[in-house]
Amino acid sequence: MIYTILFSLIKGVSINIKKKLIDESINAESAFLKLRDDLKKINTVSSNKILNQINSISLLNDAEKIIKNCNDNNIKLVSYKDIGYPKNLFHCIDAPIVLYCKGKMEPNKYNLISIVGTRNCSDYGLDQCKELINFLKPYNIAIVSGLAYGIDVFAHNRANSLGIANYAVLGSGINNIYPKAHLKESEIISNNGMLISEFLPNTGPRSYNFPKRNRIIAGMSKCTIVVESPKKGGAMITARLANDYNREVFAIPGNNNQTKSFGANWLIENHQATILNRPEQIIKLLGLTKKENNRKQSINISKLKEDEKVVYNIIAIEIKISFNEIQLKSNFSTPKLTVILTNLEINQYVEAIIGNFYKLK
Repeated sequence: MIYTILFSLIKGVSINIKKKLIDESINAESAFLKLRDDLKKINTVSSNKILNQINSISLLNDAEKIIKNCNDNNIKLVSYKDIGYPKNLFHCIDAPIVLYCKGKMEPNKYNLISIVGTRNCSDYGLDQCKELINFLKPYNIAIVSGLAYGIDVFAHNRANSLGIANYAVLGSGINNIYPKAHLKESEIISNNGMLISEFLPNTGPRSYNFPKRNRIIAGMSKCTIVVESPKKGGAMITARLANDYNREVFAIPGNNNQTKSFGANWLIENHQATILNRPEQIIKLLGLTKKENNRKQSINISKLKEDEKVVYNIIAIEIKISFNEIQLKSNFSTPKLTVILTNLEINQYVEAIIGNFYKLK
């Protein structure tokens, strides 16, 4: 993990290039060394500046301090190659290389739905948010938002009160919760979901970090719902990013005479969001199903071979997962994985479904 942290600390190299190097290498260490060797060959002013960073002992010291900080504060480091990395975010071109997380590492068990809106919300906005989350409770969903004042924190609190898993994406480091007034809420969320940040643990709230935060909210979610928003604001940025990622965007229509409804109404009028008149629309569009008893808790997998356990555990954290994704995460050859999946299916551990996908039986 230290080389993943080192990669994330290097300035002057884009996320895309960093991820490309990691994808083409055996691991983050070999990717880091390849970048160093490539920079030596280029030998320009800018490449030498980056090379100086890589060769600096301070970079290694910083990475080691970050890992110690995370260990001391129960913060988990999740590389974008890890199984626990949000699968929807993984497919976004600008997804962070590493996430700093605190709480339960289970985002891929749920259909993630982001609920965002204005800080200065109305009673109407809060009522709509409450009704929406109440309706979604029986379904296999989790809520994503940004822990801000207004709609965000209301969505988190309502989800927590109903026992719905939820994820707060921060515009600061996990050791520096913002706003401070929501520290208690953040502690509850970490027990009922997860706090997520791409920023170093002690990073303070900075205005330019919040639009970056919004891309993670949009990227990790299957759909984004704008409850109430003026024409300018974080919720509108999140909606735009969700559209850029080709995700579903809904907006709840509001009073045309209320500035805090102008944004949601504009999204609907300009075909940037589907009008949300009834929460049933979300169920139909996303194909959501109601929660089932978690059968995997009662299944004894001790009799499985080690390779079978690897594949079973990969499938277990997903609602459904394709053959190609299982292969990517297991690194098993096609013939070997085919045999393993066939055995798991014959023995009633997993089920094959249309499109070469698999899920727990």
